[in-house]
Amino acid sequence: MIASGHRVLLYALAILLCGVAAPGRAGRDVVLVELYTSQGCSSCPPADRLLGELVGRDDVLPLSLHVDYWDYLGWRDTFGMPEVTERQKQYRDAWDARYVYTPQMVVDGRVEVRGARADELDAAIAAARADAPSAWIELTAEGAVLRYAMGGAPEGSVVWLAQYDRERTVEIERGENAGRQMTYHNVVRSIEALGTVSAVGEDDLVMPLPEAGRGVAIWLQEPGGGRILAVARHGPTS
Repeated sequence: MIASGHRVLLYALAILLCGVAAPGRAGRDVVLVELYTSQGCSSCPPADRLLGELVGRDDVLPLSLHVDYWDYLGWRDTFGMPEVTERQKQYRDAWDARYVYTPQMVVDGRVEVRGARADELDAAIAAARADAPSAWIELTAEGAVLRYAMGGAPEGSVVWLAQYDRERTVEIERGENAGRQMTYHNVVRSIEALGTVSAVGEDDLVMPLPEAGRGVAIWLQEPGGGRILAVARHGPTS
């Protein structure tokens, strides 16, 4: 279940940093919901469908993150990435858990929901929205590029960047879900920690607008699989 790290191909990013919190902000704009899933997991389809029900909500960013540790069961997940497995392991270690598993939803970097428990998921999202950190982040289009601004994050906070496909349908030919056609939503195709707030702020990079059907998400997170501090996105779910 343990995969070595592998650096993903990353779009260049346009960064415009603010060192103070934006005035007039109250509450949390967007809650990050991460679903750790696999095409080779027979228990995952209900959770995949539940995540899809969150798509289109302004107050939630649902992301489908496909692990690679079930590939040996007979079907290689076409979206599986070792980077996703490593990120899930960070949560395992942060929570002193014994193992990683699918399907697992992580809300706000702090609360896990096992499987497709809609009531627990709704409660976790509501709690995250009510308990908003002081950090903030914005992602806006300026001409043909994206820029972001952020502020209020504690020193050592990590800036994460992900690109995702709005919707993908897959014919699964082998493994536990053999013969099924599955539709996945907000499928993460690349994910990377850009660095800490102070380190990223020294750069001055450029990022083109995402292609049709693809979104970009950026968030601030406490190190080591900690709390999500702020989230921004641009794309088909905005």
